[in-house]
Amino acid sequence: FPSVAIKKASAAAPVPAKAPATSGTPDQPDSKEAKKAAKAEEKRRKEEEKERKRKEREDAARRKLEGPEVPSLTLLNFLDHPFGNLSIQSHCKTERTWTDVGDLTAASAGSKVWLRVRLHKSQKLSGKLGFITLRQRGATCQAVVQGPDFTSFLCALPKESVVDVCAEVTTAAKPIVSCTQSDIELLVERAYCISRAATRLPLQLDDAGRSEAELRSLKLPRVEQNTRLDNRVIDLRTASSQGILRMQSQTCALFREVLLARGFTEIHSPKMIATASEGGADVFKLGYFGGAAYLAQSPQLYKQMALMADLGRVFEIGPVFRSEKSFTHRHMTEFVGLDLEMT
Repeated sequence: FPSVAIKKASAAAPVPAKAPATSGTPDQPDSKEAKKAAKAEEKRRKEEEKERKRKEREDAARRKLEGPEVPSLTLLNFLDHPFGNLSIQSHCKTERTWTDVGDLTAASAGSKVWLRVRLHKSQKLSGKLGFITLRQRGATCQAVVQGPDFTSFLCALPKESVVDVCAEVTTAAKPIVSCTQSDIELLVERAYCISRAATRLPLQLDDAGRSEAELRSLKLPRVEQNTRLDNRVIDLRTASSQGILRMQSQTCALFREVLLARGFTEIHSPKMIATASEGGADVFKLGYFGGAAYLAQSPQLYKQMALMADLGRVFEIGPVFRSEKSFTHRHMTEFVGLDLEMT
């Protein structure tokens, strides 16, 4: 019968082997490697995205600083443009007459002046208006900048850049307390950058110029001594550092003026000598063309020699070197001595 044959054929057909049961989870070592690879790939993508965003920020900052298209000028053609980057070379002599910022007063109102100054601060209020603070030595003044390209150019310059400015002097509506020349304000007509500072300076003058009391009370950043010494040129631009140098200069000038008026003669004694100039103090020894020399500890011997040469009254302003350790963190190993001797 057909139905019986079909059943027999079905019974004779081989039964496929049953697949072993699995939990659906890959082998443990392969799983760990896959996870590590996925994490590494994710980290790489994040690093690439971070780097891309950083470059975008830097490009945006650079474009912002660059501002409008700025022409490169020389002394032969700079007057053809109201602003630009000016290269100072010996092409010709200009007819510009320079004015010091410290000489600007309310009596100067209405006049036009040329200034060579540093850009101390800048503030862009809008696309067409900005304020800048100009500094020359210890004097500062405020200037107004108008016009879209003009404002973008000047307000985008890094701090401490050197610029030539032609401006009209006006009387300030109210005293500008943040500037030494508080009774005047400048309307900038021309401006040329002759030395562009770095975009990021190692220290800011505002931070370096704060007193200890301000740092403690306001809890503001402190510029450490190592940073100051590593960037001494910038640090010397602060009002406090310049004040120290100016006080030293005035002290020496007054000392010299008083003694010269009283018949003293100024002498200049040698500072590298063959032997120690006096006892009781250690000396600095240095090599001198195969031999040895010593830094002078005092001009005393040379002052006495001058008296015996019938000069009568002598004085000297010069460095003194003493190789003596101190109990404090400041060592008087080198200082400027103000010495005098008279019969």
